Amino acid sequence: MLTQNQVEFYHENGYLKVEQLFTPEETKELASEMVQIINNWGQETIGWPGPWRKRYLKAEDQQTTKAVFMHNPHFYSATWGRVIFHERLTGAVQDLIGETIQWHHTVLHAKPPEKGTPFPMHQDYPFYPHDGLDFVDCLVHLDDAPFESGALRVVPGSHKEGPREHITGEGTAPHLPTDKYHPDFIDSIPIPSKAGDVIFFSYCLIHWSEVNRTDQWRKAVRFGFHKPEMRPVGRDATEPYNSIVAGGFKANPAAGEILT
Repeated sequence: MLTQNQVEFYHENGYLKVEQLFTPEETKELASEMVQIINNWGQETIGWPGPWRKRYLKAEDQQTTKAVFMHNPHFYSATWGRVIFHERLTGAVQDLIGETIQWHHTVLHAKPPEKGTPFPMHQDYPFYPHDGLDFVDCLVHLDDAPFESGALRVVPGSHKEGPREHITGEGTAPHLPTDKYHPDFIDSIPIPSKAGDVIFFSYCLIHWSEVNRTDQWRKAVRFGFHKPEMRPVGRDATEPYNSIVAGGFKANPAAGEILT
């Protein structure tokens, strides 16, 4: 699926954009289904809470931004369930981390027009920490995401230092300390994208995004995949940890032959 140069770019920089991984027909169908999901089951919020909002937003905007987050769209749409096994999506992930991959999550991040919420600098690791680094997030764009829409911004190569300490606790989403990790201090690059493009990135990559100031929605859906031998940090070693195997076969190293 991916070229050797693309694989090397990902491992060096921590991210990779693949243009038009989804065809226009596929993207149109997925976007249409997502509109139905949002209209039937969605709920609008201001976005992530936390003290970071004072550092990233003007006072008048801190409580007026908007967002729609939804986990597991396949609970509502068979079309979205099939994306977990989309051959070009899973094929790219396999090229990046290995033949057998396990699905972890699917979540919508939608920024409404004009005041679509920003996100502070963070890694995805503290949201779902696992005992390994071969965890790939895949941002599937359902709309065009120009710079002005709050396109994803990344800090290339920042994944190489692994997990970093985040501000966590009650009343805040995990985020990096704003006195050190902020666009005023850390250079980042925007990755404007078109509908159908997918950005693959390590869950240890530092990333963030600005407010959607356009008059259009910016809807994107993040899929997470990892190597099947990885487990959530802190989970008892004797407790099974299984989810959907989206590519390859998950072997049991302790298994014996039953059928011969």
